[in-house]
Amino acid sequence: MRLKANLYVLSLMCALLLSSCADGGSDVTSAASEQTVTVTPADSSAETEVSEISEEITQITEISENNTETDSISETASESAVSGTEQESETVSETESKQTEISQITTEISTTKVETEALQPTETAAPKPKAEVVIPQINMPKTGDKVISGDNAEADYSCAAEGYISAMYSGSASAAKVRITCGEIRYDHDLTPGKREFFPLMGSGSYDVKIYEQFSGNKFALLAEGTFEVNISSNVSTYLYPNKYVDFDSNSACVKKAAEVCAGITDDVEKIAEIFSYVTENISYDKSLAASVQSGYVPNPDSTLSKGTGICFDYTSLFAAMCRSQGIPARLVIGYAEPEIYHAWNEVYTEETGWITPELFLKKKGYNIADATFYASNSDKEKISAYISDDSNYSAIYRY
Repeated sequence: MRLKANLYVLSLMCALLLSSCADGGSDVTSAASEQTVTVTPADSSAETEVSEISEEITQITEISENNTETDSISETASESAVSGTEQESETVSETESKQTEISQITTEISTTKVETEALQPTETAAPKPKAEVVIPQINMPKTGDKVISGDNAEADYSCAAEGYISAMYSGSASAAKVRITCGEIRYDHDLTPGKREFFPLMGSGSYDVKIYEQFSGNKFALLAEGTFEVNISSNVSTYLYPNKYVDFDSNSACVKKAAEVCAGITDDVEKIAEIFSYVTENISYDKSLAASVQSGYVPNPDSTLSKGTGICFDYTSLFAAMCRSQGIPARLVIGYAEPEIYHAWNEVYTEETGWITPELFLKKKGYNIADATFYASNSDKEKISAYISDDSNYSAIYRY
């Protein structure tokens, strides 16, 4: 376009010179800033030709003023036609290159969009419904008419075949005890004055039960005594019921939490794994309590759940309560862990494995369980799992 304009200017100058020679020098006025030319032609055809050239120059000027890219690279009319031609060629080349580049980018964006749209699912998957939380029926212990009684004392063995008895002291002494003996096995339990409490038996056999009342320091007076024979119907039924050390009922927070943790799960091993995970991940070891705990301390599963802390007795009580509420037999065991650590842990029962004492390897979770306290408080999970899985590290004395 610039080359064409320069050619028009050259033609115009030639026409002016010829016209001047022909009529002895007509007046010529050129206003370069306004890009207009006034000519007195020799004839009407010359006037028409010059007028057309003038209009084209004006149009070229207007286009140039409206095109910022052309303005930035425009040259004066005095520059050579060759230079103008080269720049015009470069500009066209750059424009074509940019247009090609834009075309390629547009194609890529369009292709990517098509591919992305192809990857989008045609329908949004419906969210998986939450499993319903169901509070199961709790096996609550009962009493009957088989009673051993004395002054302010009573022991009920009506449900001994289920693996438990109850005892109660209603006197005014600050302390009382019940002693349960079967052969060479003897358990002594503290009694809470005014409260009926349940205790596990140690298997089938002949039992002797005695209730004592404190009268001075470590001296106790016998209030009631009795014997009975029992054939326990199941070696697991004892550990499905609440008792003094694993205390819960259908309204307990630990029962509700177990129902939440096990919602939608039907396999007992998976339930045990979920309960163990919950206890070890949410209960921290209470070093202060461990340093100050007194003899006669009794755990409370709901209290442990609420505080989020506890000692080994608390861990095992909570774990057993949650398992039992889900129909899984679980024992609270007290004894010694190597090297000579007075300790508490759990044993659990499944129909496939029987009693697990004290380890149960859960492939889906990747650890051994039963000792929630050691597992939760040890940072080296692999090392403590190996320790827990070796039952020779444990020596049981009492099972509740």
